[in-house]
Amino acid sequence: MSNCASAADHAHALINSQSRGTVLVMVAWFLASLLALCTVFRLICRCRSHYAPSLSIADDIVIVAASLCGLGVTIVISTAVDSGLGKTGCLLSWGQLEDIQIRIFASTILFVLVLSISKCSLLMFLHRVANNTLQRVGIMTIGVVVLIWMLGVLTGIIFECEMPRPWEIWTGKCIPMVPFWITTTAIDITIDLTLLILSTHMIWLKPLTTHQKTTATAILSLRVLLILSSAIRLAYLSPFFSPTDPTLTSTPYTILSQIQSTLSILLSCALILPPLTGLTTSSPPHHRHAKHWSGSTIGTPYEAYQPADPFSSRTCIVAQAPAHVPTRAHDEDFILPERVRVPPRRPEPPCERDRPDLSMFRKTTVLRECRSMPSVGKGMV
Repeated sequence: MSNCASAADHAHALINSQSRGTVLVMVAWFLASLLALCTVFRLICRCRSHYAPSLSIADDIVIVAASLCGLGVTIVISTAVDSGLGKTGCLLSWGQLEDIQIRIFASTILFVLVLSISKCSLLMFLHRVANNTLQRVGIMTIGVVVLIWMLGVLTGIIFECEMPRPWEIWTGKCIPMVPFWITTTAIDITIDLTLLILSTHMIWLKPLTTHQKTTATAILSLRVLLILSSAIRLAYLSPFFSPTDPTLTSTPYTILSQIQSTLSILLSCALILPPLTGLTTSSPPHHRHAKHWSGSTIGTPYEAYQPADPFSSRTCIVAQAPAHVPTRAHDEDFILPERVRVPPRRPEPPCERDRPDLSMFRKTTVLRECRSMPSVGKGMV
């Protein structure tokens, strides 16, 4: 009761030792604004980028679905704060505690969906970057693991407490919550670490420059932040399920969960950046064609060379890279030269002394005057 009595002294303070709900709302809506801006930026880049044909509409659907779930987490947490989340338990009624548990239950389901859907975005990207069948099989295997993990965690959330009130994580009869979430978080960290290692390995096998490989690896390595946030979240797992005052001590865990879900969506939006979209447009020829046409120039990328004669160099550019050549083929097995943005300048005509003598090929026609011939009948008389 002494804590509640001291809380009355700070009744007009938004943030005090007995009430931290304002911090939750501020962090939640800041992350929601950042999430909305990055999602809109990603969609604008998708529509205006000339790499857009290499991206499927499924990428946009996945990003939008993950963003909607992330915004749903923010809205649910905000309503939970209105019900009393972030305040000490002695300031809450039994009905308020019931409402908070229902909203925490809903936000946890949305949190798991955000993590799973954002991983699907990276898996789709890696499937396009894959060079061979073995890599594609590995990516599909990880996708199956992500699906099983999502279904397993959602099933555990729904049946973690006694029916028909599975949301009573603080007041009901539930399974051991801390070991359950330690196990699920450890599997999530393992999946993120596997995706990080696999993506780095695939990038460094691509026929790119060292600068391109380093830039792409640096962007994908930001996934380490997800791993760190998951590890830090484990440290605040026990206070979240504390039987003494969970509505107050759960504040750090709730904030870290929102940070992790927002980071996962932001990293999915970062896959539209040019250093990463360039990986999907520079795929090598198909294996069966490379094997069939080995030792020939058919099916190999166009490589320009510098001849000794500058005049012949200009002629080769005009002949081999016209401005109307398409840059993409309908079949990925065909490789066409890149489009020339500015048509090459037409070579200057040679001077008169450099022109060949073509007089021998000119035929001279001589026209002679025809004389009138006497008729045969008149000459014989």
